[in-house]
Amino acid sequence: MTKLKWSATFQILIVILGLAGGVFFSKKATSLHEKSHTGLASHTVMDHGYIDVGIDSIIPKLEKAEVFQDPISGWNLYIETEDFKFTPENVSSKHVPGSGHAHLMINGNKVARIYSNWFHIPQLEYHIKELEITLNSNSHAIMSVNEKPISIKLIDIE
Repeated sequence: MTKLKWSATFQILIVILGLAGGVFFSKKATSLHEKSHTGLASHTVMDHGYIDVGIDSIIPKLEKAEVFQDPISGWNLYIETEDFKFTPENVSSKHVPGSGHAHLMINGNKVARIYSNWFHIPQLEYHIKELEITLNSNSHAIMSVNEKPISIKLIDIE
């Protein structure tokens, strides 16, 4: 009988140690996971900041943006630039003066990258209150001159 009590006590001790170790390592792993995310605003939103192109040899301009109702569905967006070359082959690389891509924001939310002067916006389930296009460096940073982004906003697209 004494042997049985010792065996049961030993098993209980092992279970308690296992639980204590699990709790300790679980909290440590959670703490390390949280520390790995410090400085991130969100897991899904990336802010690439601005790049001042006022000192570059080429200063791009976003001359105009027009939206045309597509005969079948949605809209077609036309962007006219000056001193800017769309270079989708260099996306996510270093800044090169006068080249990059554009970002399309609808109602304040980034919805797409634009790699040429024309872009199709599909039929949406909501009203476009504000459409904004920014010129972006290959590194995704918004191009700016004197802290003013190179962008165009269109209001109430119908």
